[in-house]
This record gives sequence, C-alpha cells and structure tokens, in this order.
Amino acid sequence: MPRISVEALTAFGTALLVKKGVAEADARHIASVAVLTEARGVSTHGTVALANFDEQVGRDIDPAARPKIVREKGATALLDGQRCFGQLCLRLAAELAVRKAREHGLAMVGCRNTSWIAGLGTYLLPVAEQGLLGQLWAQSSSCKDCAPVGGIDGRFSTNPVALAFPGPDGPVVADFSTAVMSFGRARRLAAAGKRGPAPVFLDPEGHLTDDPQVAVDRDGTLLFMGGELEGYKGYAFSLWSEALAAMGGGSANNPELPGRQNFNLTVIDPEAFAGNDYFRKEMGRFVAHVKSSRRRAGVDAIRLPGDRARECFEDSRRRGVELTPALFERLGAIAAKHGLAPLAALPA
Repeated sequence: MPRISVEALTAFGTALLVKKGVAEADARHIASVAVLTEARGVSTHGTVALANFDEQVGRDIDPAARPKIVREKGATALLDGQRCFGQLCLRLAAELAVRKAREHGLAMVGCRNTSWIAGLGTYLLPVAEQGLLGQLWAQSSSCKDCAPVGGIDGRFSTNPVALAFPGPDGPVVADFSTAVMSFGRARRLAAAGKRGPAPVFLDPEGHLTDDPQVAVDRDGTLLFMGGELEGYKGYAFSLWSEALAAMGGGSANNPELPGRQNFNLTVIDPEAFAGNDYFRKEMGRFVAHVKSSRRRAGVDAIRLPGDRARECFEDSRRRGVELTPALFERLGAIAAKHGLAPLAALPA
C-alpha cells in the first residue's frame, strides 16, 4: 500500500483546507490532528477525515466559524461550536481545561454543536504529556448506530470515550467505542465483504448476525460493548455520554435535528492530590508489576493501551503513513478537483 511522509500528508491537508476557506494556521492544526491519528494506526478516523472535509466544509461545517465560550465558572466552562471544526473546539477546550486543572486541581469543559472530532485519543496525548490525567466523552446527536439493550431501533451513536494518563514509557491512552466497534470499522468490514468477529449486529427485525452490511446499508444496528451477554455495560457508558451532552445544553440523541457532535473533557492534575512525584513513582512501580506477568503462549509482550499506537507512529515517521489504495486514489481526485499538487508515494 502507498506510504506518504507525515510532512507531505499534513501539507496536503493544510492546502486543501485553505482552498475550502479555512485560515492557514487553523488548517494546519486540523490537518495535523488527522495525520497524527492516521500515523498512530487509527485509519478509520484519520486521513479519511481530510477526504470527508471536501464535502462537509460549507455544508455541515462553517470554515470561518470559531468556538464560543458560553459560560465559565471556576473549574468549569461550556463552549458552543457554532458549526465550526470539532478540532478547533477541542483545542480551545484543552487549553481551558489544562489551565483550570492547574489552578483548581481538576476541570471539566463541555462543548455542544460542533462537527465530527474523529479519533478521541489524539486530543489527550498532549494532556498526558503535560503530566495530567484526562477523559473525553463524545456523542453524535442524530446517529442511529445502536439500539437500547432489549430494543431493535437505533437510539444512540457509537458514543466513544478516551482515557489517558502519564506512564513511565509515555502516555497511556485508551480510545474505544461504547459499541462493540466504531461505525467506521463496520463500514470497512462491509466494504471488504468481511464478517464481524461474532454475531454483534442486529438486522432490522432484531436478529443477531455477523454481517456488518445489515448495520451499514439495511437500517440495522451494532450491539453495545459487551455484546449480547454483557452489553448493558456499554449501554450504561453510552447513556452517561448522552447525559453529559444534555448537561452542556446539547442534544441527546435526536435524529430529527441536524447532525452535531457534543463532547465533554475532564482534566485532572495529580499535584492537587498525592502529588506528581508520588504519582509518577507509584505508576512506574505498578506498570512494571503489570508487565512482569507471565505471558500466554504466542504473546510477545504485555502492552498497555497506547503502546501499539506509539510503535505505529514511530514506524509512520520513519517509513511514511500507510494509506489504502482507495483512500490514496480518493485524495488524488480531490487534488485534481482543487488544482492541488497530487500526493507522491514514497519509494517502496
């Protein structure tokens, strides 16, 4: 598959967004987030966002809009995205949350009425790199991806969550859907003609199947994390995400409204509790304890969430970001449409 350097892919995304009317500094930030996500191996939420922007900007996203601080009190703040890029909302939210966490020990910033923020874990990397803990919840107000436990009709998006904290070898970052998988992964399985890992989809009549096509093209749904037996756990997490959206004045799932995303970011400073020195020392001891576990047959190492993404990023930085042929071709068509220089694949 073609590989593109991180720098070239970021420059391409920046140029595309500038063509779409985005200020250059903002365009570079938005493109960097997408490319970093892709470089860390989250291909369902990375460079594909740049390709999607070609249609979304001007239709779903106002390229000139900026997030607005609606309310600010002590350790909290509320933003309204005003149809701007979700990446710009997260940048402002993180700036506010980090500053407030340094002052108050912890902070929470909610945001309503923005666009798709894509991979959540990418936004928590700089938070953890600053020695802080973070959690990020997001939901989409109009998706019909998941049915309530015991139901058939979709009433939730896949409502992802990300958690991050500083680790002895770099940030520990977990980023996952409260459904059995992201809808992007379901689309990829369907496009490739593959089946799911188990019967984790419901068809429109409520029958279990391993065919992702029923969820992608036939009004079916995905089960929650935990599947058929313990999906009530993912269901509870997803309900929490909807409650956070409503708390911030956003719309909990309501397909009658235009599609918008709402998120909630919490940042915690360990210095306000047992202190940074104790936290680093104790987590260093604990991680060493975790990784000292005997390994099962065929397992080469005990890893923490984020370890593989870090390895993938180092490989992407050395050898270029790997794109699927279909996405590479799509980006080439977008370049031709806007008069941009096409992406050049690195030598194999």
